[in-house]
Amino acid sequence: MPIIRTERNYVHAHAIGDDDVFVRASFFGYDEAGNRVLHHMPYRGIEEYQAEVDWAVSMADRMAHPLYVVPFSYDDMLVSGRFDPLCKAVARMTDQERGQMRRGIIKSMIEVLRDCDDWRVRADAYDILVQLKVTYES
Repeated sequence: MPIIRTERNYVHAHAIGDDDVFVRASFFGYDEAGNRVLHHMPYRGIEEYQAEVDWAVSMADRMAHPLYVVPFSYDDMLVSGRFDPLCKAVARMTDQERGQMRRGIIKSMIEVLRDCDDWRVRADAYDILVQLKVTYES
């Protein structure tokens, strides 16, 4: 893990693993009551790792505490419980709402199959349609 020194702070840039797909910058700050709290930037694709490191370095001297740039794999995301609120929201949906969501997903995946130039993305969209039993593998 390289530690990048700026004029008055540090950026801890964790190394990218083979299966990492997301990256996120995090930093400590203070809330209105003066309590120290952890802030997270949005998740970005791993291809934007260097941009995230560059952003952290540009912001480091303005922060009171070091910044952290951490890559994540799919497994890291699932184990973290990040998707628990989404799963609970889907569980609370009515049959009509779930059906509407399913139709939206199917429509989106068909558009990806039709319009996307990247064969890997099209393959993922096809796999989703197979999981939804819209089409079958032959």
